[in-house]
Amino acid sequence: MVWREDSVAYDHFCASHKAALPLFFQAGWLNSVITQGDWRAWVAFDEDKAVALFVGHYRIKYGLKALVMPRLTPYFGMWIAPGETQDLEGLTASLLTTLPRVFLTSFCLSPMVEDISGWKAKGFHHKKRTTYLIQGKRIEEYETNRSAKLQNHLKHAQARLLVDTSAQAEELVHLVRASFEKQNRDLPYPPSLVHQIFDCSAANAKITLARDPNGVAHAGLLTVEDATTVYNLISGRKSNAIRGAQALLLDNAIKDAIQRGKNFDFEGSSIPDIASFFNSFGGEVHHFYHLYRSAYRWTDALLHLIGKY
Repeated sequence: MVWREDSVAYDHFCASHKAALPLFFQAGWLNSVITQGDWRAWVAFDEDKAVALFVGHYRIKYGLKALVMPRLTPYFGMWIAPGETQDLEGLTASLLTTLPRVFLTSFCLSPMVEDISGWKAKGFHHKKRTTYLIQGKRIEEYETNRSAKLQNHLKHAQARLLVDTSAQAEELVHLVRASFEKQNRDLPYPPSLVHQIFDCSAANAKITLARDPNGVAHAGLLTVEDATTVYNLISGRKSNAIRGAQALLLDNAIKDAIQRGKNFDFEGSSIPDIASFFNSFGGEVHHFYHLYRSAYRWTDALLHLIGKY
């Protein structure tokens, strides 16, 4: 197995697997969300056949070069073409001898990469994370699987709010900022990034708002999508939003995805209340891995300690 950093091979690989390649590995997405540092791509060849892809976001952190996740990107790193190599450990070992040495590596693999033994063998720490996925469902089946509490919230919101599609990102930014302010936190990314994603043609971004009869937006949602899946990317709501406003938007997005034959990925959450909310929609649990490692022994020990606690 040979990995090659080759922009032409990357473009050809992406074009050949357009029907399956997740949005977050595509050049259009990467060019939109990476505003600090740059991104590089490697393609794995088994003899003359391209079988896998690795994309890395390289930027300076603490004065040293690091490989980290781009902002607002849920999955990253390695992607393997469907039906290709089963030797994930060998594929990973070959990749890690090819990538440049950096002070810090930290990213989340796609849920499709289930075997991380090759990463662990090279000293990577890992944390298992959870997302919820609705796939292969009919709308009737999806509605049956929703929790009773969620259905009660939806009925409450449906009687008081209308779902409206927005052609501008500013209202959503205002709602997202309000959500973070309620937690006494600043917006963790510049508002311009939301506008860049909304304008990214590769992302097919869509903003929906839940409005009351006076036109006031109580909640907002931005989804992006690729050929197979719609992703719950950004959401926000006002502090005194009508109960069920956010659920109404997600329910609308899920039904739209099902009608168009696509999966819906909630992207999960490590916050228990949010995870419970996502779980109430009846999605299937899928796990993915956060991998991290430092090239230096003392900082790697510190990272491991932080990861444990």
